[in-house]
Amino acid sequence: MLGSMYSAVSGLAAHQTKMNVIGNNIANVNTYGFKASRVTFSDVFYQTMTGASGPSNNAGGTNPVQLGYGSKVKSIDVINTRAGSATTDRALDVYINGDGYLAVKDTNGIIRYTRVGVLNFDVAGNLVDSTGNLVLGIALDPNTKMPRLGADGTVSAKDLVPIKVDPRDLDKFTGITIGSNGEITAIREGDPIVVPEANTGWLIGATVPSNTNYNGDIIMTVTRSDEVRFLPEASIPDVVDVDPSANVNGALSVHRDGEQYVLSYVKIGETSVNTVIGTDNLDGTVTFSVPSADPSAAPGTEVDIVINIDAGSGGVEVPADGTPLTLGTVVASEMTVNVTTYDKSGAEVKLAATWDPEAAENTQIKLGDLTLTVDPARFGSLTSGAIDNTIVGTIGPGAGEPVKIANIAIVKFANSDGLSQSGESYYVETANSGQPVGTIPGNNGTGTLRAGALEMSNVDLAREFTEMIIAQRGFQANTRMITVSDEMLAELVNMKR
Repeated sequence: MLGSMYSAVSGLAAHQTKMNVIGNNIANVNTYGFKASRVTFSDVFYQTMTGASGPSNNAGGTNPVQLGYGSKVKSIDVINTRAGSATTDRALDVYINGDGYLAVKDTNGIIRYTRVGVLNFDVAGNLVDSTGNLVLGIALDPNTKMPRLGADGTVSAKDLVPIKVDPRDLDKFTGITIGSNGEITAIREGDPIVVPEANTGWLIGATVPSNTNYNGDIIMTVTRSDEVRFLPEASIPDVVDVDPSANVNGALSVHRDGEQYVLSYVKIGETSVNTVIGTDNLDGTVTFSVPSADPSAAPGTEVDIVINIDAGSGGVEVPADGTPLTLGTVVASEMTVNVTTYDKSGAEVKLAATWDPEAAENTQIKLGDLTLTVDPARFGSLTSGAIDNTIVGTIGPGAGEPVKIANIAIVKFANSDGLSQSGESYYVETANSGQPVGTIPGNNGTGTLRAGALEMSNVDLAREFTEMIIAQRGFQANTRMITVSDEMLAELVNMKR
């Protein structure tokens, strides 16, 4: 009777394990990619009370007489049948329509396998799953963008590479999609371009670097300083020295030859200026103060500056015919160009530059990393009027083009039932699963990918409830066995009364 109790106890333990498995299955009825498990029982061992004997001439054979001692859990198997797909309409969700697993690498460098394709790009440009593990793909040829595979169309799992996009380019991709063969494609935003407005005939072109942050309208204000500059002539008599950095509002220097020279008058354009007496400097020059240019001169107009000199006793060398010396010209001042634009976040950005419209070699206005190429003559003529808060162009992305970002790998095993579950919908390889082999989804017996969907749990509630009832009755029967055995022992003990 004690033996019967021990057998019943083993039955209770086995059925309790079965209930645990059923409970886990039901708990994961709505877990994406979950695979249900089942329990199988077996008997344990037997005591052979009488062995078997073969038949003889005088008697027939006898069967063995054996006494069993309960049951045990023989196996807990994962049912790897494929469940249906649940539509999510999210572009980076993928459903494996057939055999195979996605490969991911965790923070410890361990490769794990899953059928749950909840994917997204993190801020560093890595393609990760919902746990943050790196999704692995097949390395692409840099020239052809084709997956690098062996002659048999496969690749070892250790040669798979994490999928990553340069984070500086991540915000330039739109319409990211995953094809049935694992190709990740997107529309890459074209390099930024400037589109001039119709009222800017002076604007020859405008450029910004490919990584600029500018976006939106270019609003320009142009101002002109009242100052003018003095440009000396290329050939000036040796006896007249003009400081190349002199300003019309500054000083002109004329060499003296032992005598003081008198500046009798200055003529700028059609305007004559009163005589100015120079002062004797220690360096042997006489410095004269020269007033501003003709205020009526249009900006950008070159006007001769003419100086008449009355020679003292030492005299100064002047043209033989007595004509005045033309020392140089006065031109309009530099332009101050102010531009307001916006960065990609919509914040206002102000840029400013000083530009010389009369310098023939200078046809560009550089404002930060924005370069405006202009017609100097036409631009300069505009400054007689005002360019004030005028939209001269718009910075925006150029035409987009489809590009291939990466190719997701799918991995298969010779015996997928031999994989070990490690929690969070992941599997790891074991000695009985075989080596993982990567390939393009849909090749070598693997399933294709379907974007915008996830795999449902394959738990069958009807089956689970039925198994639960069976496990309950089995457990109940074993408890009755213990109860009856206890009553029989009680009767045995009471015989001595």
